[in-house]
Amino acid sequence: MKQTKFILPAVVLSAAGFAMAQGSLWNMYVDAYQVQIPELLWCNWKNEDGSRACVDPNIARWWYAYAGDTENGQKVSFEPITKNDDGTYKLIMADEDGDIIPNGNLVKDVGLVVTMSAAGGTAAAPAIAGLGFDWFKDKSAMDISSQPGYCILYQWTGSQPLQMELSWDEEANGYDTWYAELPMGYKSLNFAWSDFKQYGWDKKPITIATEKSVGLKIRLRNSGADEVKGTFNLIELGWKDECSVLSTESSKIARANSAKAILTDRTLSFSGVRGDSRVEIMNLQGQVMLKGTTAAAMDLSRLDAGVYMVRIAGSLNLAQKILLK
Repeated sequence: MKQTKFILPAVVLSAAGFAMAQGSLWNMYVDAYQVQIPELLWCNWKNEDGSRACVDPNIARWWYAYAGDTENGQKVSFEPITKNDDGTYKLIMADEDGDIIPNGNLVKDVGLVVTMSAAGGTAAAPAIAGLGFDWFKDKSAMDISSQPGYCILYQWTGSQPLQMELSWDEEANGYDTWYAELPMGYKSLNFAWSDFKQYGWDKKPITIATEKSVGLKIRLRNSGADEVKGTFNLIELGWKDECSVLSTESSKIARANSAKAILTDRTLSFSGVRGDSRVEIMNLQGQVMLKGTTAAAMDLSRLDAGVYMVRIAGSLNLAQKILLK
């Protein structure tokens, strides 16, 4: 059975081209995800004869995995992950037709999911594992200075914060890049450019990172010998103030929708739902953990703490995330 298609924008002309709300750079609720797929990138237009044209991979946004210097006893890992023929890491999430590859990094209705670890680092040479997002596959630069910053909706289970790095040409500008921290947990965060910082050994103005942006990186940077490991789930990524906001009420995590799933302690109830619809509770790996209907409240007491997806089938097709404590 065919799954959601991944239609890539043909050309990134300017920062003004990203105008969609709710995570325009990564959004599981639209039919446009920026992913790496084997061999081909599919365009969102057709030729005059009805055939679909193919984008030059060098002008498409591109996700990849990367590691720092692993020749000095450092150890990094990614799960699940594959490698290119030259040994470099890559994210394979869809095939040539745009269908989700089973057991890959993209989970339908959940997001980009990868477990990564880093160990054997020191203060002078930290162990680094990360995900990169380039505007162009050939790593050419783009001016994003007219934007106010980034937003991100994610979950991270590791014991120390991740870092969101403003990626630039490191050979020209050095490795002391600007970054902001992504704490452990399920978070929706906004970062203005003024929220980013450097370590300070090779200071360069942040204008270089915004006016000559290559993309961004989300990295696990471990300066200790012991392993740090966690699972990162990217749900939305966009310009500042675009991403969905988590409810301030501790009992609810909901999107703006008249139909809602309401979590009170470990009991899930439903409002704004007409009739009796089927309900599935899924974990971040896309596995169905519980089934029920909207006609009665659901007892979630046997589930482990964490983030789950509530999916209501039928005419609503509601997908909502909840946090069990």
